[in-house]
Amino acid sequence: MENEAFNILKDYNNLESFGYLVLFLYCMGGGYVAAITAGVLSSIGKLDLTTSIFLSIIGNIIGSSLFAIIARTQKHEIIKIFNKHRRKLAYLQIMLKKYDLILFFISKYLHGIRTFVPLAVGISKYRITKFLLINVIATIIWGVSLVFLGFYASGFFLDVIKVLLQHPYLFPIAFIILAAIVALFVYVRKRIKERFVIPKS
Repeated sequence: MENEAFNILKDYNNLESFGYLVLFLYCMGGGYVAAITAGVLSSIGKLDLTTSIFLSIIGNIIGSSLFAIIARTQKHEIIKIFNKHRRKLAYLQIMLKKYDLILFFISKYLHGIRTFVPLAVGISKYRITKFLLINVIATIIWGVSLVFLGFYASGFFLDVIKVLLQHPYLFPIAFIILAAIVALFVYVRKRIKERFVIPKS
């Protein structure tokens, strides 16, 4: 039995299939890490770029749409299950009335609220068909942007590493630039979350 499993994993085509399956399932629950990783693997020829983008988008559309539909049809059960997060869900319902379009797009990239936005749509009176349509558009942008980010970033970083290996004295400068970029990203992400998410009780 173990030998059979090992033989399956040794086959590159099987590994590729598993990679696509993991990508699809991961993206159903959010999956921005999986989408970026798929882009990186596509850049080195391990996965197909078009297939990775397609599966990322389809998986995320299905996942977020199901969250909203289940919350709409099983509203009382969802409220009970997420009772600890009732303040967050209540706040997001208020935000839906003011910033629905912005919230749908931005939440795709924010860990911690991307799951709660569809749930807030489901338990609110927000028109579900409108959400489903906007969700498709937002997810297409999300999937394309993240997979391409991984695809082009990997090539860029490989080129940077080659330059640094040829010119080691540039390492401190590269480290400072990378630290500044990370700090800026963390700051912007924090400000966005503060704008759209209620503080924890």
